[in-house]
Amino acid sequence: MSTMAATESTRRQVLDLGVVFKQGWRLFIEDVVPLLIATVVAALLSIVTIGILAGPLYAGLYKMVVLRVREGRRPEWGDVFSGLDRFWSYLGAAVVLVLLIGLASITIVGGILLATIWLYVFPVMVDRGVGIGEAMRASYDLVTKGGFWEHLALVILLAVVNSIGGPAALVTAPFSIAVIVVAYHAADGRADAVERA
Repeated sequence: MSTMAATESTRRQVLDLGVVFKQGWRLFIEDVVPLLIATVVAALLSIVTIGILAGPLYAGLYKMVVLRVREGRRPEWGDVFSGLDRFWSYLGAAVVLVLLIGLASITIVGGILLATIWLYVFPVMVDRGVGIGEAMRASYDLVTKGGFWEHLALVILLAVVNSIGGPAALVTAPFSIAVIVVAYHAADGRADAVERA
């Protein structure tokens, strides 16, 4: 049993933040035009619909990067609408995450902790085609197995990047999505897929 535990611990790979940001930047730059246009479309339609389309449209942004990594498929800006095929699932996920993380944010630490353990909910839903409950469990497993403290540092760094706000958010949002997708694949033991993308 101790041999199995030792084997398991040697297989465990801790998230390398330098590599994650470097690869995330590379993916973002390679598809910068469709990602920027898709982000503008997602942001405008989310505002116009009072946030109702935010979950499905941002799921579409995640899908653009996930398919780039998984299949080598170059995204087009219209792919932002690909999340509408599971409208209710993504809307529900967005509402649940905003409510739970928002309520936990009253204590600040609670919000950061929940944002960390559920970092991969949308990538898991997009990549595996599962519902929110299974995605929340999978995200928790990936974060704890891939190094909780490294993931916490990733969430804090992304929060700093996205705190710039204003028009810069149209760049920081898709970049952050690319970084999260890279981290998701690395935590899932598929870093080689990112390198091939």
